[in-house]
Amino acid sequence: MANVEVKHETVLDAGTTKSRLARVYAEALLASAQQVSPAAPAELAAELTAFVDAVGADPTVANMLISPVVGKKVRAAALEAALGDRVSRPLRGLIATLQQNNRLALLRPVAAAYRRLIAEQAGQVPVKITAAAPLTDDQTAKLTENLKKLLKQDPVLNVRVDPDLLGGLVVQVGDSVVDTSVRTRLQTLRTLLLDKGGSHGN
Repeated sequence: MANVEVKHETVLDAGTTKSRLARVYAEALLASAQQVSPAAPAELAAELTAFVDAVGADPTVANMLISPVVGKKVRAAALEAALGDRVSRPLRGLIATLQQNNRLALLRPVAAAYRRLIAEQAGQVPVKITAAAPLTDDQTAKLTENLKKLLKQDPVLNVRVDPDLLGGLVVQVGDSVVDTSVRTRLQTLRTLLLDKGGSHGN
Protein backbone atom coordinates (compact mmCIF):
# COMPACT_ATOMS: atom_id res chain seq x y z
CA MET A 1 0.00 0.00 0.00
CA ALA A 2 1.39 3.41 -0.95
CA ASN A 3 0.77 6.79 0.63
CA VAL A 4 0.98 9.52 -2.01
CA GLU A 5 1.81 13.07 -1.03
CA VAL A 6 3.13 16.24 -2.55
CA LYS A 7 5.33 17.26 0.35
CA HIS A 8 5.98 20.82 1.39
CA GLU A 9 8.77 21.31 3.87
CA THR A 10 7.93 23.14 7.10
CA VAL A 11 9.89 24.43 10.06
CA LEU A 12 9.20 21.11 11.81
CA ASP A 13 11.39 19.26 9.33
CA ALA A 14 14.74 18.56 10.98
CA GLY A 15 18.03 17.66 9.36
CA THR A 16 19.37 14.15 9.18
CA THR A 17 21.92 15.00 11.87
CA LYS A 18 19.08 14.76 14.39
CA SER A 19 17.98 11.30 13.26
CA ARG A 20 19.81 9.43 16.03
CA LEU A 21 18.26 11.57 18.72
CA ALA A 22 14.85 11.18 17.10
CA ARG A 23 15.33 7.41 17.17
CA VAL A 24 16.03 7.53 20.93
CA TYR A 25 12.82 9.44 21.57
CA ALA A 26 10.90 7.10 19.27
CA GLU A 27 12.16 4.02 21.11
CA ALA A 28 11.12 5.53 24.44
CA LEU A 29 7.71 6.38 22.98
CA LEU A 30 7.26 2.84 21.71
CA ALA A 31 8.14 1.41 25.12
CA SER A 32 5.57 3.71 26.71
CA ALA A 33 2.87 2.66 24.23
CA GLN A 34 3.59 -1.03 24.73
CA GLN A 35 2.78 -0.64 28.40
CA VAL A 36 -0.73 0.59 27.55
CA SER A 37 -2.00 -2.29 25.39
CA PRO A 38 -0.95 -4.54 22.49
CA ALA A 39 -2.87 -2.32 20.06
CA ALA A 40 -1.56 0.97 21.46
CA PRO A 41 1.69 1.22 19.42
CA ALA A 42 -0.12 1.12 16.08
CA GLU A 43 -2.85 3.45 17.31
CA LEU A 44 -0.22 5.88 18.56
CA ALA A 45 1.50 5.87 15.17
CA ALA A 46 -1.70 7.12 13.53
CA GLU A 47 -2.30 9.64 16.30
CA LEU A 48 1.25 11.01 16.17
CA THR A 49 1.19 11.31 12.38
CA ALA A 50 -2.14 13.15 12.46
CA PHE A 51 -0.85 15.54 15.14
CA VAL A 52 2.38 16.31 13.27
CA ASP A 53 0.49 16.88 10.01
CA ALA A 54 -1.98 19.20 11.74
CA VAL A 55 0.83 21.25 13.26
CA GLY A 56 2.78 21.34 10.01
CA ALA A 57 -0.27 22.58 8.12
CA ASP A 58 -0.36 25.75 10.23
CA PRO A 59 2.89 27.75 9.88
CA THR A 60 1.90 30.05 12.74
CA VAL A 61 1.53 27.16 15.18
CA ALA A 62 4.65 25.43 13.85
CA ASN A 63 6.74 28.56 14.33
CA MET A 64 5.34 29.14 17.79
CA LEU A 65 6.43 25.68 18.89
CA ILE A 66 10.09 26.22 18.07
CA SER A 67 10.56 29.99 18.18
CA PRO A 68 13.19 31.06 20.75
CA VAL A 69 11.17 34.24 21.28
CA VAL A 70 8.33 32.27 22.89
CA GLY A 71 9.09 31.43 26.51
CA LYS A 72 8.81 27.92 27.92
CA LYS A 73 5.94 28.77 30.23
CA VAL A 74 3.93 30.47 27.50
CA ARG A 75 4.52 27.58 25.10
CA ALA A 76 3.67 24.99 27.74
CA ALA A 77 0.43 26.79 28.59
CA ALA A 78 -0.52 27.02 24.91
CA LEU A 79 0.17 23.32 24.37
CA GLU A 80 -1.84 22.37 27.45
CA ALA A 81 -4.80 24.40 26.26
CA ALA A 82 -4.57 22.96 22.74
CA LEU A 83 -4.11 19.33 23.74
CA GLY A 84 -6.53 19.11 26.66
CA ASP A 85 -7.73 15.53 27.00
CA ARG A 86 -7.73 14.95 23.28
CA VAL A 87 -4.42 13.07 23.06
CA SER A 88 -3.18 9.82 24.58
CA ARG A 89 -0.91 9.69 27.59
CA PRO A 90 2.19 8.53 25.61
CA LEU A 91 1.80 11.36 23.08
CA ARG A 92 1.26 13.90 25.82
CA GLY A 93 4.41 12.63 27.53
CA LEU A 94 6.44 12.92 24.33
CA ILE A 95 5.33 16.48 23.68
CA ALA A 96 6.00 17.47 27.29
CA THR A 97 9.50 15.97 27.17
CA LEU A 98 10.38 17.66 23.88
CA GLN A 99 9.01 20.94 25.18
CA GLN A 100 11.00 20.69 28.40
CA ASN A 101 14.22 20.04 26.50
CA ASN A 102 13.60 22.69 23.81
CA ARG A 103 13.42 19.96 21.15
CA LEU A 104 9.96 20.38 19.67
CA ALA A 105 11.71 20.78 16.30
CA LEU A 106 12.32 17.02 16.53
CA LEU A 107 8.60 16.28 16.42
CA ARG A 108 8.46 15.29 12.75
CA PRO A 109 11.73 13.25 12.81
CA VAL A 110 10.49 11.42 15.92
CA ALA A 111 7.22 10.60 14.16
CA ALA A 112 9.14 9.24 11.17
CA ALA A 113 11.46 7.20 13.40
CA TYR A 114 8.49 5.82 15.32
CA ARG A 115 6.78 4.69 12.12
CA ARG A 116 9.98 2.91 11.09
CA LEU A 117 10.09 1.08 14.42
CA ILE A 118 6.49 -0.08 13.98
CA ALA A 119 7.25 -1.24 10.45
CA GLU A 120 10.36 -3.12 11.58
CA GLN A 121 8.37 -4.98 14.21
CA ALA A 122 5.86 -6.01 11.55
CA GLY A 123 8.61 -7.28 9.23
CA GLN A 124 8.18 -4.28 6.97
CA VAL A 125 10.63 -1.73 5.64
CA PRO A 126 9.72 1.89 4.80
CA VAL A 127 10.74 2.94 1.30
CA LYS A 128 10.69 6.55 0.13
CA ILE A 129 9.84 6.93 -3.53
CA THR A 130 10.15 10.23 -5.38
CA ALA A 131 8.52 10.23 -8.81
CA ALA A 132 7.98 12.84 -11.49
CA ALA A 133 4.26 11.97 -11.58
CA PRO A 134 1.86 9.93 -9.45
CA LEU A 135 2.36 6.18 -9.91
CA THR A 136 -0.43 4.09 -11.36
CA ASP A 137 -1.78 1.13 -9.41
CA ASP A 138 0.04 -1.21 -11.80
CA GLN A 139 3.35 0.63 -11.39
CA THR A 140 2.96 0.62 -7.62
CA ALA A 141 2.21 -3.12 -7.58
CA LYS A 142 5.21 -3.97 -9.77
CA LEU A 143 7.54 -1.72 -7.79
CA THR A 144 6.35 -3.24 -4.52
CA GLU A 145 6.86 -6.78 -5.86
CA ASN A 146 10.39 -6.04 -7.10
CA LEU A 147 11.38 -4.33 -3.85
CA LYS A 148 10.01 -7.23 -1.81
CA LYS A 149 12.20 -9.66 -3.74
CA LEU A 150 15.23 -7.40 -3.34
CA LEU A 151 14.79 -6.50 0.33
CA LYS A 152 13.39 -9.83 1.57
CA GLN A 153 10.84 -7.77 3.53
CA ASP A 154 7.47 -6.19 2.84
CA PRO A 155 8.12 -2.65 1.54
CA VAL A 156 5.83 0.16 2.67
CA LEU A 157 5.97 2.82 -0.01
CA ASN A 158 5.79 6.52 0.77
CA VAL A 159 5.50 8.23 -2.61
CA ARG A 160 6.35 11.90 -3.09
CA VAL A 161 5.74 13.69 -6.38
CA ASP A 162 8.46 16.01 -7.70
CA PRO A 163 7.80 17.17 -11.29
CA ASP A 164 11.36 18.54 -11.51
CA LEU A 165 12.67 14.98 -11.85
CA LEU A 166 11.27 14.96 -15.41
CA GLY A 167 11.05 11.15 -15.35
CA GLY A 168 12.36 8.06 -13.57
CA LEU A 169 12.44 7.47 -9.83
CA VAL A 170 14.50 8.11 -6.73
CA VAL A 171 14.27 5.19 -4.30
CA GLN A 172 15.52 5.52 -0.73
CA VAL A 173 15.74 2.69 1.78
CA GLY A 174 17.34 3.89 4.99
CA ASP A 175 20.56 5.67 4.00
CA SER A 176 20.76 3.93 0.61
CA VAL A 177 19.54 5.89 -2.42
CA VAL A 178 19.08 4.72 -6.01
CA ASP A 179 18.53 7.64 -8.38
CA THR A 180 17.27 6.78 -11.88
CA SER A 181 15.68 10.17 -12.54
CA VAL A 182 16.02 11.89 -15.90
CA ARG A 183 17.13 15.06 -14.12
CA THR A 184 20.11 13.31 -12.53
CA ARG A 185 21.06 11.61 -15.80
CA LEU A 186 20.96 14.95 -17.60
CA GLN A 187 23.09 16.56 -14.89
CA THR A 188 25.60 13.71 -15.16
CA LEU A 189 25.68 14.03 -18.96
CA ARG A 190 26.16 17.77 -18.67
CA THR A 191 29.09 17.30 -16.27
CA LEU A 192 30.72 14.75 -18.58
CA LEU A 193 30.33 17.05 -21.59
CA LEU A 194 31.77 20.01 -19.72
CA ASP A 195 34.71 17.92 -18.52
CA LYS A 196 35.43 16.68 -22.03
CA GLY A 197 35.10 20.17 -23.42
CA GLY A 198 37.60 21.42 -20.87
CA SER A 199 40.07 18.65 -21.66
CA HIS A 200 39.93 19.41 -25.41
CA GLY A 201 40.62 23.02 -24.71
CA ASN A 202 43.90 22.23 -22.94
